[in-house]
Amino acid sequence: MTNLDPRSLVPLVVMGWLPRNGWEWCLVGLVGLTILLGLFVAALPWIVQPWLRLMLFLRYNLRAIGRENIPRTGPVLLVSNHLSWFDGFFLAATLPRKGTALVNANVFGWPMVGYLARRCGLISVPFSGPKAQRASIEACRKVLDEGGLLGIFPEGLLSRNGMTTEFHRGFEVILSKRSNVTVIPVYLDNVWGSIMSFSGGLFFRKWPRGWRRTIVISYGKPVEPPIDVFRVRQAVLVAGVAARTALGFTPDRPEPIDLSLPHYDDPKLGPLTASSPDIHEPQYDIHQIGQKPGTIGHPLPGVALRVVDESGLVLGPDTEGSLQALVPNRPDWADLGHRGKIDRDGFVTTI
Repeated sequence: MTNLDPRSLVPLVVMGWLPRNGWEWCLVGLVGLTILLGLFVAALPWIVQPWLRLMLFLRYNLRAIGRENIPRTGPVLLVSNHLSWFDGFFLAATLPRKGTALVNANVFGWPMVGYLARRCGLISVPFSGPKAQRASIEACRKVLDEGGLLGIFPEGLLSRNGMTTEFHRGFEVILSKRSNVTVIPVYLDNVWGSIMSFSGGLFFRKWPRGWRRTIVISYGKPVEPPIDVFRVRQAVLVAGVAARTALGFTPDRPEPIDLSLPHYDDPKLGPLTASSPDIHEPQYDIHQIGQKPGTIGHPLPGVALRVVDESGLVLGPDTEGSLQALVPNRPDWADLGHRGKIDRDGFVTTI
């Protein structure tokens, strides 16, 4: 059997034939590996969650809270903060139902990874090009119109300062005339500092901290209509307070935060807001604002701020009222004794 046709290996093995030399064993192994890989890729859309859980378990202790807030049927939009390249995997591994997510278009250009992303039903999001962006929006609408679950990261870019930055309005366009969609705020906590985040000023090229990292994924209560960027961003921050409470400790302050820039420390509640230098990487078309003149910065991770009127009614963006804060391990909002406002990008001003 020196002139064995490799295509005949499988039936021969099934019929009882065994390879007799090294190259025949190699061919049998190659055929078997190809078959297993093909079966894995074909089954990936159905086994992706348990497979992800297994892979992530080796490095991360995932702790999901609030999963009961996610409807088991019907269209659902998850809106999350964005701190690392693994954020989508953290969501996919902890969801109580199958879903899909928007992914940076660059990922689809990576060999094999892009193919696997398409097999999992992920949706490509280009950085530029109105025609391509419209196609992505229509793909998202199709998922929701078919009663599916879709996850998005409205900051558009990974946070470069460890805080929740400006939300873009793309999901408002996706939700246009779709009042039946349930919007769930999501907050990922203790992700900053992992090798997949921008901590230390770079991705990947750094040593992991600790053996297994605890990541809390907090699924908040559905956002009440009307749905807009400001209300949803505020709800994500509230989910962040629940996440920090569940985490049980306060991680180190993100390194980009600069306490020489405007910030606010409450004498009873501790640090509440902070600022960071702006990030501009024109070669990658990346621009993130970490400070605004006249403001005291963004709420720190694990802190939510809001503005209310004299009757306690929660006010919208750029509207002056009494500032209140929600912090971990405190059940109620606390009045700060200051008047102020919060703009559409989440920057806080005291008056």
